[in-house]
Amino acid sequence: MDHKLTVAVKEFAYTLGADLVGIAPVSRYENAPVKMSPQGILPGAKSVVVCAIHHPDAAIELDGEVHPQIMGPYSIQYIMNTKLDFLSFKIGRMLEDLGYPTVPIASSNIWRYRGYRDLEAVFAPDVSHIYGGICAGLGELGWNGLCITPEYGARNRFVSIITEAELEPTPMYSGKKLCDMCGECIRKCPTDAYRKEVNGTKDVVIENKHHVFANKNLWRCAWGEHFDLDLDLPIPDQVDEQVLLDHVKQHGIRHGEFGVCLKVCLPKHLRQPDPDYCKISVRRKRHTIPSDLPVHSAVYDTVLSIAGKNTLDHVHFISQKTLEEQGIPMKEHLPDGVGAILLTDHIKLPCQADEAKAFRETHIMEWNTMSRTVRVNLTIAELDICRELEKIGYSALPKTYLKHDALQKLCHETTENNAILYSALILTSAPLEDRHVLDVSHSDARGNLKERLTRAAKEAGADLVGFASAFAIDEIAEQLREIRKEETIVFATDKNPRMMAFDPVISMRKRNIFKATDILPDAKSVLVLGLHYPETPIKRLGKPPAEAVGPYVFSQYETNMLLSHMGYDICKTLQSWGYDAFLSHNLTGAGSVVGSPRGYFADGSCNTLEAVAAGLGTLTLNGSVSTEKYGIHQRFIAIVTNAELEPDISTPVLNSVCMDCKQCLSICPTRALQKNNLTTIQINGTSIPYLPVDINRCDWASKYALVRDEGNKFGGNDTDIPCPDVITPENLAEALKQQDHVLKFRPVIGEPCIVVCPLNGT
Repeated sequence: MDHKLTVAVKEFAYTLGADLVGIAPVSRYENAPVKMSPQGILPGAKSVVVCAIHHPDAAIELDGEVHPQIMGPYSIQYIMNTKLDFLSFKIGRMLEDLGYPTVPIASSNIWRYRGYRDLEAVFAPDVSHIYGGICAGLGELGWNGLCITPEYGARNRFVSIITEAELEPTPMYSGKKLCDMCGECIRKCPTDAYRKEVNGTKDVVIENKHHVFANKNLWRCAWGEHFDLDLDLPIPDQVDEQVLLDHVKQHGIRHGEFGVCLKVCLPKHLRQPDPDYCKISVRRKRHTIPSDLPVHSAVYDTVLSIAGKNTLDHVHFISQKTLEEQGIPMKEHLPDGVGAILLTDHIKLPCQADEAKAFRETHIMEWNTMSRTVRVNLTIAELDICRELEKIGYSALPKTYLKHDALQKLCHETTENNAILYSALILTSAPLEDRHVLDVSHSDARGNLKERLTRAAKEAGADLVGFASAFAIDEIAEQLREIRKEETIVFATDKNPRMMAFDPVISMRKRNIFKATDILPDAKSVLVLGLHYPETPIKRLGKPPAEAVGPYVFSQYETNMLLSHMGYDICKTLQSWGYDAFLSHNLTGAGSVVGSPRGYFADGSCNTLEAVAAGLGTLTLNGSVSTEKYGIHQRFIAIVTNAELEPDISTPVLNSVCMDCKQCLSICPTRALQKNNLTTIQINGTSIPYLPVDINRCDWASKYALVRDEGNKFGGNDTDIPCPDVITPENLAEALKQQDHVLKFRPVIGEPCIVVCPLNGT
């Protein structure tokens, strides 16, 4: 056992924001189905790191009181998943960098709704984080099937990281029984999932300890939670997938469901009835600070530190007196509330105010990336501030139903010129003073501009940093416009919501190729950041015994997510130094997207020509960039700026392995890479071979998930429609109508052209 490494992993997890961390040896998973086990995903696995984040109490106790499908504060759970994903991915990278094959798992990792091959379980994850919480000694299994911890009850969300590192196990929980069969989950379940269609009990044995819980029909549980059906509808006595789909077709969808079984579940020692505060659940007993005591200055500093880490612009602390003077009914939302915190951030568009709408429509991928990143930053800051205030002894309510407009006006926060305002609001029992803090984040100003940016990018987490002139990128774009001038994209959207048959709307459009100066007219430089993704999920994609694809999808999606945040960090840094900057996952527009259960993300050909121009590596036939250290196992984001930065110029070439290998060409299930399309492109004055991907053929598999061999077969999706010789609006529409109703929004894409490539770096 590696004690030193165990301590380092735990410390790193706590630094990243985990509330609980435990280590499980894989032997504790011996009774798990092999296709849902750490050993199934990584046969050499020795340990599983399990992290938990506590769900803010006020959000649990006060939301869902009117109706379990009217959710505000409880929706903070979605950003908890995002934060757990960051935890998993970063811990996975840490362990792999130390030489231990590691597979980080997504926080919400249900890839197989109907089971898979000999795995009969429905709603099956790659590994169960709830089971992991038990195995890692963090708690015990309750009757409701949730992991109950002595610190927080069921108010946790978990994530797991599987590794070949042999870490010191956390002892199994051996304290007082946490589930005393109080029956609240049974009585208050809106679908009656613990009374109807319960087939006895399940008995999970971990290190000879039995955990017994209700063997309920998960399709019934999925009525509101997964299928978004209206809980006010009469629910049949028997529920299965077909019943759910029939009801979706007949009634449509309403919204997701507040997890009532989670809301009402607390161990006896944590229960504090307070019917004046919340009616459906009880409050969690915890340390509290009386509201008549002044707030310690360290509390303000803690809030500002969290805001700064998330690159926010402004923090406004608002007192009870000010709120009352403005007629803002805070106590209607938080009964013990006496203060508020308004967090704000602005996106500065590289155009005039009257051009903002046109810019967002033209550069929709860039705009969506920026706006999503800002929203995530704000919400993570909101979550972390609430969690810290609770630890100190105050109530804190995120995602309140209280509208922000009046408070934005009170704090003089407005949208001006080319800046778009975003905000988040926290209500708290902390008796705050009125304080307005501007320019929360501060950047290191040592060294010349290029050195400062390189250091800032590395500190933000970038593995690779390169600089190109905007002129060089514009030259590439001019050539791409000529090379791809005949290319027409067949583009599809779905009129129907998830869980209903695909109802395609098809449009035809010419591929748009952009210059750096199209985004920022006075652009002078392009900064390219690269992030390496873990090797092990690539090597283990579809491999027995688990045959999992989820970890690969997660690692690619998360790489793009972290690149967005790094890029935004650098944009804000440049703006703080007086420059304009804007980020892009697909600067010239030569790439495409990959489908995933979390939404689309930039594919492996995005920003690759830009990376070559910035001196980061060599081009490959599949459109990727090969770097000396990582091979093709990285993705890139580009930042356009009017700062003048010396470019990193190297002599670009096509990687020498490619012309002899050609595995990517032969493995592509849609023949999107065809050698007869090979042409040349000049980068920094050097002509190199360039093979443009046929986007319509690539999208058939990787965007629309119509081919099983692209990865869907490992997720239980049987949709398999051969790509026609010529893709037309008619045959694409007909193919999409055959997509699986349930799994259409959960494509799991394996990108075989990347997986088979032998260029793995050093």
